Amino acid sequence: MSFRICPRCSGFVEVRPLGKHFQIRCSQCGASYKTKPGEVGDPVAAYLRFMDVMESGEPAQRADVKSRRPPSRYDREPKRRPRSKEEWKKVLKQAGVESVEQLPEVVQRILSDSAFHLVKYRQFPETAPESGCQVKDAPLNDRLKAVLEQQGVTQLFKFQEEALQHILAGRDVVISAPTATGKTEAFALPIIEQILARQKGWGPLRAAEKRAVQAVFIYPTKALARDQAGKLATLTSSVGLDVAVLDGDTPKSERGAIYRQPPDILITNPDMLHVHLIRPRDPIRRLIRTAQHVVLDELHVYVGAFGSNVHFLLRRLQRICPPLQLIGASATIANAQEFAELLFGRSVVAIHCATGKKGIIHFMMLYPERVSQSTMIASVAQELVRSDMKTLVFANTHKNAEVINLIARRTRMSSAVHRAGLPMSYRRKVEDDFRRGELDLLVSTPTLELGIDIGDLEGVVSMLVGITRLTQRIGRAGRKGQDSIAVLALRANDAISTYYREHPDDYFTDIDPAYVEPHNEVVAHHQLIAAALDMPLVQDEFAEFEPVIEQLLKEGLFSESRGKLRPNIIATRRILARYSIRGIGDTVQIVHKGKIIGERQMPMAMGELHPGAFYLHGGTTYESLEFEYRHGVGRAVVERLPVGHREMTQPLRHVDPEVIRVLNTRQVYGITVHYADLRMTEVVTGYAIRDIYTDKILKIESLDQPLEFTYPTKGFFFTAPHPVKAITATLASKQIKSKPERVLKGADEDEEITEEDLLIGGFHALEHTLIESSDMLTGGGSHGIGGVSMGSTGLIFIYDGSPGGSGLSKLLYDRLEEAFRRVTVIIKECTCEDLDGCPACTYSYRCGNNNWPLFKDGAFEAADLALKGVKVNTAVSPELTEEPLV
Repeated sequence: MSFRICPRCSGFVEVRPLGKHFQIRCSQCGASYKTKPGEVGDPVAAYLRFMDVMESGEPAQRADVKSRRPPSRYDREPKRRPRSKEEWKKVLKQAGVESVEQLPEVVQRILSDSAFHLVKYRQFPETAPESGCQVKDAPLNDRLKAVLEQQGVTQLFKFQEEALQHILAGRDVVISAPTATGKTEAFALPIIEQILARQKGWGPLRAAEKRAVQAVFIYPTKALARDQAGKLATLTSSVGLDVAVLDGDTPKSERGAIYRQPPDILITNPDMLHVHLIRPRDPIRRLIRTAQHVVLDELHVYVGAFGSNVHFLLRRLQRICPPLQLIGASATIANAQEFAELLFGRSVVAIHCATGKKGIIHFMMLYPERVSQSTMIASVAQELVRSDMKTLVFANTHKNAEVINLIARRTRMSSAVHRAGLPMSYRRKVEDDFRRGELDLLVSTPTLELGIDIGDLEGVVSMLVGITRLTQRIGRAGRKGQDSIAVLALRANDAISTYYREHPDDYFTDIDPAYVEPHNEVVAHHQLIAAALDMPLVQDEFAEFEPVIEQLLKEGLFSESRGKLRPNIIATRRILARYSIRGIGDTVQIVHKGKIIGERQMPMAMGELHPGAFYLHGGTTYESLEFEYRHGVGRAVVERLPVGHREMTQPLRHVDPEVIRVLNTRQVYGITVHYADLRMTEVVTGYAIRDIYTDKILKIESLDQPLEFTYPTKGFFFTAPHPVKAITATLASKQIKSKPERVLKGADEDEEITEEDLLIGGFHALEHTLIESSDMLTGGGSHGIGGVSMGSTGLIFIYDGSPGGSGLSKLLYDRLEEAFRRVTVIIKECTCEDLDGCPACTYSYRCGNNNWPLFKDGAFEAADLALKGVKVNTAVSPELTEEPLV
């Protein structure tokens, strides 16, 4: 028996197995449905089938659903299975309170649903940052002091005072502080002060002055830039300074006004600067030549390949502007100073604010017991909305957001989705509707993490992310000082969620580090072209990238003249025209009926758009008919599939690693681990077709022509200890069965698992669990890391999945001791009894070998031996003779 939400009345639905059937029935409105024999294979699939029938417009199908009474527009409150007294005792003990009356009423209602397991309840008190000097004593212009006092600010916080001192002294600075604590004022006040100090006139006297941009404030998104412009204008307008936003949405008339009368502070984004710097006579380039300060706000966003591009962009700005002061502002991250120094390429002063939150936050970490993560999120949001709490739900992907929004609407909530890929006009309308209270609920991808004003919130529900991003998300609520509710929704059958369910306190100390790879040679190839278009390169510039420069000369993209390197204008601009600083890798365009509907980058495109692949785009499923890629350009021709398509594809692939150069070596307990430049060759050989509802493999197909992509990257490799005891014990027991149906691929049904299968499976499972659990240590980057285990040798490669490297694998390399420890905890505490493990411990949804072979006990023993200090050496140039598994 399982319990879920009725899409008609929000009541509680029971799903009961009846022989070869499933009976689905709502205890509130009486809607019921019985599946046909063999139609579905499990309760989840039965419930989804029930939902499909309820939503269908076909009378014949709707007749399958029997109802005791018609739905009512007032049926908003879901009927829950109440907890027993014993269950409530466990909940209260977990919450750390003596009686239920100590909890807010809405929290009581959420926890009354026994379909959710309370992992952690914590009440975060209202806290204020440490106090600093009085505004009257601050080293600020009297006009600026008057503006602050008019706004009711009579005292600075300590971190703002420190920022003021260091920025006024001309030092490069990084400021990290919680959301809504005054980071903007911390960097804006000293910059405005310096602009005022350089000012020759005031009021009418300034009208005759020749204006020039003196500071450039860079924000990662256009929406955030415009949102912050209003906040900055309240500071600058009262002291006679100007602020203007210049981005792709700026109307032509406004651009002309900006060019004629430059603002003191220009607000823009990295993409705008990258595009316009390469044009010597571009008016935007001329505007910023006079800038003396550059601020990079939301610094923690500039990670991976995007961060590598921004690193080069800052170097390019320093070539054409006066000596620049660089300032970064960030949410709380574990390595703010180290990250800023990598991004800026020079030393910085780190200023940190540890506390600061208006209002009390009631925080709950929930685990779904008998419902899906999405259903749990929608149900929690419904309780918040019923309590008249303006609520924002954060999903991690487009698909998650659409599913949660669909469930929310089925429970009669007025909700909408806010995500990238939707038209800007639509997103702004959604923001306005939510701000005005015309929507009960807003479901957003990370697009609303960065502080865009959507009004006052009382409730935030988030899918699993690291504590840094969660702090950003829940910082949106309670900004006026009112109490707020924050919920972190874990996911069933997930290695990380399983770990945090048993060790919730670790979540609060796993502060996300930020990562960037400033020596990414793929990014360097494009950014050196851009730098040469900015102005010719002189000798010894970018000396650390001499091999890249030599390659550009060899390709005829650069030529040397009078000691300078000059670009081939036509050829290099053609290359940059198809380059995005927010991604990396060659682009494959998705074509439907002759029209480009989207794009994906290699190597991901190869696995998602190979011939025969089913691809979800904008809520519609397409099938890829053709895939073509050569000379750095590709296209996939697709056709739309009927609504209700039930199948998905998973690529079958292997990866061949090659070690180019070892960059660093260290001992992790007794294991020698090398961090290196690598060359990876990914090959897609076929694909499995799965049923969406049951996940059962329906068919395995081979590609007529395998797809191959080779790219340089960075990563580390080591040799794992051999799990001899686990193999011996398993072979001696009666656990050995024939190979699972999903991996037979035509083999005899009685083919047995061998000793070699177990050895290979142990290493393969160890590689999976290291990667799948790495989000806890790298800040949610497992999707950007790849792994390869080399057969029975024990050699394991873990690498950045983007060309040139992103810095993610380096984070895991630096924290590999803790990674091994968490692998042992995850596997030991998983309750599954399967030889190969399960999705909560050893499976990977990205496995190119259908999660075979895997050996759970072997992975545990290998990791445990590592923790015990067993010595295993790894050659700098290992022999790669066995078949790789990913």
